[in-house]
Amino acid sequence: MMCLLAFSQGKQVQGVVKDATGEAIIGANVLVKGTTNGVITDFDGNFALDNVSPQDVIVFSYIGYVSQEVTVGNQTTFNIILKEDTETLDEVVVVGYGTMKKSDLTGSISSVSSDRIASIGTSSVMGALQGASPGVDITTNSTRPGASFNIQIRGQNSLNGGNPLYVVDGIVVSDIDFLNPSDIEKIDVLKDASSTAIYGSRGSNGVVIVQTKGASSAKSQLSVSYDGYYGVRSLARIPDFMDGREWIDYRTSRYYSWNATTNSYELTDASKTAITQNSTSVNQALYDQDYTDWLDLGTRNGSQQNHYVNLSGMGAGITYNLGIGYQSEKGNFENEDMDKFIFKGSFAHKANKYFNTGASFTMSHQVINTGSEYGYRDILRMPNVLKAYDENGDLIEQPGIAANIGGAGNFTSSANPLIELSSGNQQTRRFDILGSFYFELTPIEGLSLKTTFSPLFNRTRNGHYFAQNSNRDQDEAGNENEETFEWTWDNVITFNKTFNDKHNLTVTLINSLYKTQYEYVNVAAQNFPYDSQWYNIFNGTINVGDSGSSYTQTSMVSFAARVNYDFAGKYMVTGTVRYDGSSKLADKWAAFPSLAAAWRLSEEDFLKDTDWLSNLKLRLSFGYSGNNNGVNAYGTQFAPNTGSTVYYDFGGQVVSGFGLGTPVNRNLTWEKTREWNVGVDFGFLRNRINGSIDFYDKLSDNLLMQRTLAIESGVASMTDNIGSVNNRGVEISLNTVNVQTEDWNWTTGFTFAYNKNAIRSLYGRKEDVPSEARFIGEPINVIYDYRVNGVYGYDEWMAMSEEQRAAMGADQPGFAKAIDTNGDGEMTTDDRVILGHNDPDWTGSITSTLRYKNWDFSFNIYTRQGVYINDRFLQEFGTAANNQRGRPKVNQDYYVPGGVDRADWNNFRIDENGQPWVTWKTSTENPTAKYPVNSMTGNFYGNNGSYQDASFWKVRNITLGYTFDKQLISKIGLSQLRLYFNVLNPFTFTDYVGWDPEYATTTLQNGNGPSSVTYQFGINLKF
Repeated sequence: MMCLLAFSQGKQVQGVVKDATGEAIIGANVLVKGTTNGVITDFDGNFALDNVSPQDVIVFSYIGYVSQEVTVGNQTTFNIILKEDTETLDEVVVVGYGTMKKSDLTGSISSVSSDRIASIGTSSVMGALQGASPGVDITTNSTRPGASFNIQIRGQNSLNGGNPLYVVDGIVVSDIDFLNPSDIEKIDVLKDASSTAIYGSRGSNGVVIVQTKGASSAKSQLSVSYDGYYGVRSLARIPDFMDGREWIDYRTSRYYSWNATTNSYELTDASKTAITQNSTSVNQALYDQDYTDWLDLGTRNGSQQNHYVNLSGMGAGITYNLGIGYQSEKGNFENEDMDKFIFKGSFAHKANKYFNTGASFTMSHQVINTGSEYGYRDILRMPNVLKAYDENGDLIEQPGIAANIGGAGNFTSSANPLIELSSGNQQTRRFDILGSFYFELTPIEGLSLKTTFSPLFNRTRNGHYFAQNSNRDQDEAGNENEETFEWTWDNVITFNKTFNDKHNLTVTLINSLYKTQYEYVNVAAQNFPYDSQWYNIFNGTINVGDSGSSYTQTSMVSFAARVNYDFAGKYMVTGTVRYDGSSKLADKWAAFPSLAAAWRLSEEDFLKDTDWLSNLKLRLSFGYSGNNNGVNAYGTQFAPNTGSTVYYDFGGQVVSGFGLGTPVNRNLTWEKTREWNVGVDFGFLRNRINGSIDFYDKLSDNLLMQRTLAIESGVASMTDNIGSVNNRGVEISLNTVNVQTEDWNWTTGFTFAYNKNAIRSLYGRKEDVPSEARFIGEPINVIYDYRVNGVYGYDEWMAMSEEQRAAMGADQPGFAKAIDTNGDGEMTTDDRVILGHNDPDWTGSITSTLRYKNWDFSFNIYTRQGVYINDRFLQEFGTAANNQRGRPKVNQDYYVPGGVDRADWNNFRIDENGQPWVTWKTSTENPTAKYPVNSMTGNFYGNNGSYQDASFWKVRNITLGYTFDKQLISKIGLSQLRLYFNVLNPFTFTDYVGWDPEYATTTLQNGNGPSSVTYQFGINLKF
């Protein structure tokens, strides 16, 4: 009652809200801070707000404007002027060795905020980046815990592939899998050559700059936050595999033989026996339709969790940030899991206006167990007509051998995959330590001299152990260790000056020293006296052929300069040049220049007062960047062949040494990419609609290929810079604010990217190389094979003459109907054509967030279209692709000839002991089948049985959250509390047949298994 009385004693305040030009702002929010007491302005910008106390703070806000907070005090009337919010334009972007305002950018750079990364709820930073930036194509390569990702920025530049350059807090790293997504402050992706040229010989594949939460983010004396979630991961979207009877039907087809004399298919009595092996247990399972769900026996519900605590603060000229995180993920298969710990800190101290110092470190420890890859593989290969357990409930060691199925022969001699799953393991243990120490001197205003030393250490151990069982006659193990130590020393001079209030100049001079050393040792052994895993490796018999070691060391010295100039925020020019010298090359030095310009039309007088236009900027850039990934540490040095030992006579004694290595190309140099980029940034209706459009043209030249040499040289081939590839495309990013009222806010974001990849030259010539499936003007990764259209039905085949059959490769009915693409009347290898390509024609994403009062609802959709692949799933389980008739198959429309014996599932024979047996009936042909049966495909089918479209639309996540009222939670010492429920990968829309189109080219044992859906509950809180 007292609270209600106090509330009723508040007063009414009123006023008007306008913009800087005096125009009334309709629908502006007027809200008492920390409460739900608020109104919106009317058509004249007026408002009246009741129940306001003198100590209250009123927040005035509207989309596209800077919010204002005003303490009420004795005021009852307010005249509020909101300034246009240029946050979108003034957002700070990391550009490499510095930062810039987004409004001053002349290159193509995409930024991804921490909110976007945290909202996805993945255990990987790369997973959270998927679909966030146009032109950045990211796919996961496995369904297993700790799976890595494949990434391409603006297409594939090299015939040898390659990843972008990753820079974490100024330190170049090989990947960002060791990071915790909750520790990310921001990610900037540098895409065009104007942006990447500052990284010279390492920038042509794009640059991903990660900024973690550092000391600069501290805003108060002490702030403590916790972000965490727990999720349950369940299997989803299991393909339509054949049941036992359907599989026996397919198996029957594999036993058919063609009788050329009678022009008919036959099934011999011996084949009938082999189909079921006259097995009592198999026939009983077929009769009862009681099958073993091997996948269910070997899997479980997995889990996923992430916990991250962050402390930041400031005092006595020192700012600090400390973070500790733990991630855990249990996969759906037994014995597969991931644990990751991360501890980081950063400190900055401003001694006075001249001196500034700081340091940061990140320590990460990650352990990934993937169990037995053979168990993972075999549990998906085991026929469902075989039993896993005997009548006593014990595992059957070999479920498919004759003795265990009561049959005339073996279905398979493989070990029970449930035994294999528990008898082996593979473990990756990874340590990462990153450090950075800097000292900055500002002798005069606008001049900065900064030196930064950044060491990096990585140690990765891969161990495996597989116990003896029916799959191997002795146990085996391996221990592989990799150790990398790198350091970078950057010295940067920055001069920033404004002349006459309109001329803004920033000059950056850089000297960078980089050195790395890499050590590798691997030991493999077998026949251990006990289960020693991979630790006591020398207790076994060493396998010398699978063991080895190596050491490499490289260094690079770089000089770079960048000049940024803008006039009155309208005209901007950026010039960059980097000069790299590498120990990898004989001709060590190369320059990488770039030039970019931008014109912000919206600041011109003829557009400045246009109400509907908030921002309009045109950009043009040109530049070069490089790729040195294809040149190994000693690729241009003549060296001995350390891979083989040579024994020879030396002074009457037998000694060993190394033979001469093969000659090398001393002229080898970096692959180099030239790029044009034309872009436009726009914003309309006070930036309620904003985005960008970019067009680019990249030509990657001097690509590394193996040049075939004359026989007389004594060398078969030599690496040379003799290829070129072109990428052209368009990228679109669009953000909209659809609804903005007192209670409602609805925003959407769209991205679209189209890329055309084309080879321009091969081996120094503009000629196709069909033997390598590489063609001038076509993408690098094409599917080159015969085009087929179903199969030859019996009547169609009979209507053909012998000459026609011979010419078209139609030796018998059911063979693939290959298309004579060149029209010469016969099938030859010349009829092969390009059927498609692995890389998408286009990618896109849709994100949407709807807020109502304290509730928020969001979803994210990602798509890859025009993807055509040689599919690993169909290679394993396709009726036309896989030749193993004892392996499960997915349901497909395959050819069945007519007039030949086939199982009669409606009429089993029951013997005197009550044992059912399969009987036979005459089959009916399906002449319009899409697929032939493997082994009866013909000579002009190629690998068509495993080709398929892997395009998809995926709903990446759906989130529902609730943020508690600040006034309420402040009573328990909290400044923020949000609870949310998140679903990862709930829906996939695709015509793809298999586990998941995203990792369709991964092998079965490496993680091409069942897809999953994760249900998470999370909390964000701050003290």
